[in-house]
Amino acid sequence: MHPEKDPIRTQMIEQRHLLLPEEVQMRSAQLRQRLLDTDLYRRATCISTYVSVKNEIDTHQIIQDALHSGKRVAVPVTRKQRVLVHLEIHALADLHPAPFGLLEPSGPNHLEISPDTFNLILVPGLAFDLQGNRIGFGAGYYDRFLARTPAPKI
Repeated sequence: MHPEKDPIRTQMIEQRHLLLPEEVQMRSAQLRQRLLDTDLYRRATCISTYVSVKNEIDTHQIIQDALHSGKRVAVPVTRKQRVLVHLEIHALADLHPAPFGLLEPSGPNHLEISPDTFNLILVPGLAFDLQGNRIGFGAGYYDRFLARTPAPKI
């Protein structure tokens, strides 16, 4: 954890909680369309995406679109020693409640996808600067994962 980031985390969490559901849905739809219009997304055959919760940008429709268009989709699962792995899913129904209020695939039928397999990664974050640097919740799961993959990140 970086203590200098804590005030930013607190402020961003508060701002996100103040968003009305209609605003979250409107902004999510706009961002989803921008993503679908990119060459990076159109060319990607294997994507990693977080599964949105609370007032995050909604990724559920993105996941459905990617699966419908034949892309491989993997979502994060936390392991011991603060390791983040990505398991392939075939439908939103593969996701079940997990610790921290997240949705994760469960059971033995989900293949772990290597970080170097991804063509595109959709990155969660509380805040981003103009250079794309992110502030998450501070545990470093995503930072360690992102350092292990050369895939483009959005």
